[in-house]
Amino acid sequence: MNEKIIIEIETINRHILDLIGKIEDPIVQSETKRLVSTGGKRLRPLFLLWSARASGRVTDEIYHAAAALELLHTSSLIHDDIIDQSDLRRGAETTSKLYGKERATSIGTVLSLFAIEQIADLENDDISKTLAETLEFLCLGEIKQLRERFDFNCSCKDYIEKISHKTASLFALPCKIGGILSEAEETDTEKLTQIGFNIGCSFQILDDIIDIDSSQKVSGKDQYQDLKSGVITLPYLLLMESDEAFRERINRLTPESAPEEFHSITMAASSESILEDTFSISNHFLDEALYILSTINSIATREEFTYLINKFYKNIQGDRVITPKF
Repeated sequence: MNEKIIIEIETINRHILDLIGKIEDPIVQSETKRLVSTGGKRLRPLFLLWSARASGRVTDEIYHAAAALELLHTSSLIHDDIIDQSDLRRGAETTSKLYGKERATSIGTVLSLFAIEQIADLENDDISKTLAETLEFLCLGEIKQLRERFDFNCSCKDYIEKISHKTASLFALPCKIGGILSEAEETDTEKLTQIGFNIGCSFQILDDIIDIDSSQKVSGKDQYQDLKSGVITLPYLLLMESDEAFRERINRLTPESAPEEFHSITMAASSESILEDTFSISNHFLDEALYILSTINSIATREEFTYLINKFYKNIQGDRVITPKF
């Protein structure tokens, strides 16, 4: 890993631990510390720092905001695992597995409110508005996903809209906050926001691949958890577009379907040709992020984001590259 990024992550982690120490409830504090210690790439706080650097100004206030965003992200993972009924994340037991659904919901809610309060303490109306809008998008996306569980009659366009509301919005948010806090030009802040959005779309698509491709099992989560939860992802949709028999087969799935059927359908969607097509779409979003990045004046910001984007690319001619391990 890039030595500069290692140092930045260490600094971010110190600020995260400082914030966790301010959580009043001992159970929420202890569980948050456990979850943070299981790992995570710290992409969102890094995005905030790199975006702030576009105007050359990184302050303690910016590190504070970066740490708060990571805790907000952690709270969203707690709720995701409850909804998906997941037992594992990053190779460790989820909060809902340890505490049960009801207590995990409370822990996630308290943590999210704590993180929001830390961001509100910045007393910046633009940031508060951006945060509120992002959380609304996120919640509406989650409600839509719950409503459409095991309803596989959607298109690739519907899928992109869904990940725009969820993963991509949470990648765009730190970029916009970083631009606002560092008082970057409005046009640069919008460019940074779009960079985060496009990387977020790519990240989610890569995560979909990890979910179904056993050769990429580096996430510490249960395999094909998405499909078992009734959530359709891009590889399945691409195969459904070209194979009517597969479409009919996947539409027959229910929560009571045999595990062997989920496994068989997943194996069909993890064929090399489908995964190559999925990687190509991921690469399209990365290409767009790089194009926008090329218009940013800050050399440091361009280098940092470019380093990460290159880690996300799939080299069609060489070994498969998946999400970086940091």
